[in-house]
Amino acid sequence: MQDEKELLQSLRDGDNNAYRSVLKKYGPMLLGYAARFVGNRHDAEEVVQEAIVSIFASIDRFEGQCSLRSWLFRIVHHKAVDHLRRNARFVKVSPREDETMEEFFDNRGHWLNPPNMWDNSPEAHVNARQMLQIVKEQMDMLPHNYRDIILLREVYKMDTEEICNTLEVTSVHARVMLHRARQALYRAVDKHLQQKGRGA
Repeated sequence: MQDEKELLQSLRDGDNNAYRSVLKKYGPMLLGYAARFVGNRHDAEEVVQEAIVSIFASIDRFEGQCSLRSWLFRIVHHKAVDHLRRNARFVKVSPREDETMEEFFDNRGHWLNPPNMWDNSPEAHVNARQMLQIVKEQMDMLPHNYRDIILLREVYKMDTEEICNTLEVTSVHARVMLHRARQALYRAVDKHLQQKGRGA
């Protein structure tokens, strides 16, 4: 199997087999990512088709300063945001720049208050399948950049560098946004379960 440098050179040379390799390896995950981002598969297919045209048209400008995967995700991300903006559906929240490090990290970059997860919470009675469905439903209701960074980190297992390259943000911004996204998701799931427990 080709390594990434060889694959990139083959793409630049217009090798159809290289294009097929990229689509086979990355196509399903790009489509899945776009579908979760824009909310349905039909629009996601349109987004990915636009992204693929852009990817292959601009492959000569890709300098390899980030991974091919994060570059592909970056283009799909931009196309998805453009799609939602055209349809007046893009919802975003931004951290205030003056509170990033001070509020969440110490001077070594460690969490002051690590994000809570659900291991000791009252929803322990919900079985794993139900919980997964609840989390998916609540995640779909988050602002798009919160949903986006959780997808990249938790579903596609990107490290901080890949996330930064995909979203074109600083590492501090990425850490703050991931923290806030996890906390927002936690609160949304907790609220849903509390309401469910009260029979709401």
